[in-house]
Amino acid sequence: MCGICGFVGGQYEQRDIDTLGAMNAAIRPRGPDDAGYYLSGHGRAADTHEIRLPDSRQPAAALAMRRLSIIDLAGGAQPMTHGRYWIVFNGEIYNFESERAHLEQLGYTFHTRSDTEVVLRCYEHYGPNCLLRLRGMFGVAIWDEQDQQLFLARDPRGINPLFYSRGDQRLIFGSEIKSLLRHPGVARQLNHEALPDLLSFLYVPAPHTLFQGIWQLEPGQFLLWSNSQLRLQRYWPGPLHPPQRPLGLDDVLEGLRESIEAHLISDVQVGAFLSGGIDSSLIVALTRQITGKSFPTFSISFPGSGMYDESPHARAVAQHVGTDHYEHPVQADSVENLPQILRFLDEPLANASVMPNYELARFARTVCKVCLSGIGGDELFGGYRRYIAHNFAAPWLLLPGWLRNRVMLPLLRKLPAGGGSRWQDRVRLLDKFLTPLDLPPQQRYIAWNSHFSEKEKAELLWQPSSHPSAARFLPFFEEAAALPFGEQVMHVDVRSYLPGDSLFLCDRLTMGNSLEARVPFADLRMLELARAVPLQRKMQGTRTKIILREACQKLLPRGIIDRPKQGFGTPVDRWLRRELAFLPGQLLSREVLLQRQLFRPQVVEQLVAQQRAGGRDVSQHLWILLMLELWQRMYLDTDLSGKEDITFSDLGLQRNL
Repeated sequence: MCGICGFVGGQYEQRDIDTLGAMNAAIRPRGPDDAGYYLSGHGRAADTHEIRLPDSRQPAAALAMRRLSIIDLAGGAQPMTHGRYWIVFNGEIYNFESERAHLEQLGYTFHTRSDTEVVLRCYEHYGPNCLLRLRGMFGVAIWDEQDQQLFLARDPRGINPLFYSRGDQRLIFGSEIKSLLRHPGVARQLNHEALPDLLSFLYVPAPHTLFQGIWQLEPGQFLLWSNSQLRLQRYWPGPLHPPQRPLGLDDVLEGLRESIEAHLISDVQVGAFLSGGIDSSLIVALTRQITGKSFPTFSISFPGSGMYDESPHARAVAQHVGTDHYEHPVQADSVENLPQILRFLDEPLANASVMPNYELARFARTVCKVCLSGIGGDELFGGYRRYIAHNFAAPWLLLPGWLRNRVMLPLLRKLPAGGGSRWQDRVRLLDKFLTPLDLPPQQRYIAWNSHFSEKEKAELLWQPSSHPSAARFLPFFEEAAALPFGEQVMHVDVRSYLPGDSLFLCDRLTMGNSLEARVPFADLRMLELARAVPLQRKMQGTRTKIILREACQKLLPRGIIDRPKQGFGTPVDRWLRRELAFLPGQLLSREVLLQRQLFRPQVVEQLVAQQRAGGRDVSQHLWILLMLELWQRMYLDTDLSGKEDITFSDLGLQRNL
């Protein structure tokens, strides 16, 4: 994988060479192995010092990239050119060898073994329709010198990011927002319209970002820029219809095996993340079968954290399968890495699992450059408990609304739900289940997948929201209207939560540590296969991910199959009571809140008091607000996104107050 950036449009200015260098330097962790530059009127350069500014009358077009060498280590330097086209490419194309053979039959010749050259020649032949032939993860920019046109595209699942901003006659783009912020034409301003969505979902759904004027390409979308005109077009997904032929266990196992084999293509060592759950364990077991040899696997542990620690399960899988297993204990002082993590993210993703995921990526990078991940298995095969929640709505709806809302919920919220025990976890889930029960099914599901409700946001926000956050996702329900409701909710997550949260987190934290993560479950062929598996083979009653559990029976110890899903749980409530107890009083003080004028102080003060009292669990609500304030200090008040080893003190925080 790599990082790309650049700008096109208008005429060159004296500062453009330095600007391009600064944009590329901002994403150096994505590609520490190599760098390259292109300016129209000059050509390719390995360093900005080699570039002479073209004639100021020359239409400006500048591309840059940072490379993490995975395939064709000696070749594949970028930017790459053929004829009128120049390309910078971030990602991996897993079918590049077959596409190369196809293009050779059409008369094309190749000078490298890289997938980048295949993408370039494929675009040369097919234009934007080349995207329908590419299997992989990517963010790509291609400049057409003849037509003076820029082509940007993002892969269908949104595994790789791509951002852009429109300046004065100029389009600016990059793999990360911090790269765009190095361009003088991009302002640092809060996008107030996106703030309510962050409160609901913990992230900002595409095409928006939390920066005013900075956009992200949506998954499965491309952009064309020519003569200062921008055109966006979606190439995925197509119409969704019920499958003609249902698929079963053998199809799933063979499909996953084929996907893993495709994702193993590499000229460097490939390892795997191993949580001990079904998805990562299946990937590890099948990888061992495919390769016939041991390989590195990585997990983390939370010493003394009870239900949050999955390391014994990961250890059991590694021993059963036969891998070179590495385990890293996450200590209490790991919370000191929070500012550094936020610097990698660029936006205040409020999913607290960023903490263990950062530790895991940093640990794995000491051993290898590429890791397989189990992300995507839940969204494709029905792994989340919220997918089966609607099955239990009907009996509860038989109870009078006044009984549920005025008696049961208030009593439930008097129970202490802020701890880390399983019964407290069930209290939190029951609260979340009952609260939106009277809404229509689609809005109810979105509410189950949200944090601040619309009512809570109306009480919290200084300025009222311009839209209900559910409106962002209702079009995804419409796309899947021909499918059963259970398939609809999984499709909504594939179009929203998967790219906006899970893959966002995975990309930033792995690439921030110069590590490439690959996601076999999120492969487009796996998505098509999963949709052909009958819904009752994925989830039924209280059972989730049924067909993957059956696959486990052939490959893994029974204990992996039967235990409940955990995921990367994080003890947020404990952190806010112990290691991070100093944050709310400083980041959410009345003085800060009045200065920002984003949230009503009395509402925030009530949340802080509620968390300290240990009643209804509001730790996630507070976490969102804390991450937002940290982000504003790092990105809006000043620019600390380029500061390595950033600490809490750099953000004006003191532990001993």
